Amino acid sequence: MKTAYTARGLKIHGALRDVVEPKLAKLEKVLPRGAKVGVVVRREKKEISVEVTVVGRSHTWKATANGPDQRTAAQEVMDRIAAQAKKSKAIVKEEKKRSTTSVRQPEAWPETASPPRPPRSVRREAVTARAMFEEDAVAAFGASARDVLVFRDLGAGEMLRVLYRRKDGGVALVTPD
Repeated sequence: MKTAYTARGLKIHGALRDVVEPKLAKLEKVLPRGAKVGVVVRREKKEISVEVTVVGRSHTWKATANGPDQRTAAQEVMDRIAAQAKKSKAIVKEEKKRSTTSVRQPEAWPETASPPRPPRSVRREAVTARAMFEEDAVAAFGASARDVLVFRDLGAGEMLRVLYRRKDGGVALVTPD
């Protein structure tokens, strides 16, 4: 935090800085980053007046106190600034608690899934897997009107293979591991 000291009609004692700096260090947790602090010390008729102004991004805290000396007035004014800053922070926290979140809760989501469909009936068909080479199976499958051809591949040690017609019209080969 940047702190600017101004004296009007007197000199600033080190005791004033000894009070203001540690209290501001404690308030750094509550005050916004980059806050600017202005401390003005004035001599009035029989008293010393200390005014502290803390300027944050969206809020300004200001307090004035009078005392017989600079130290006493500084302690009082810093206590007032601390109270103001803590009150502001508490208000912001409370507003955040009460505000609704922008994310919808799962129970409030509309039902997008359609009702479950009944299971399809499974068409079963018994076929014998003929032994042939892969090229012969592709040629035989292309000439037939069936959607699936099961065969034993002679080129792969008579492993079971499945040729099927895809929805886009292409042909795919299923090979077990």
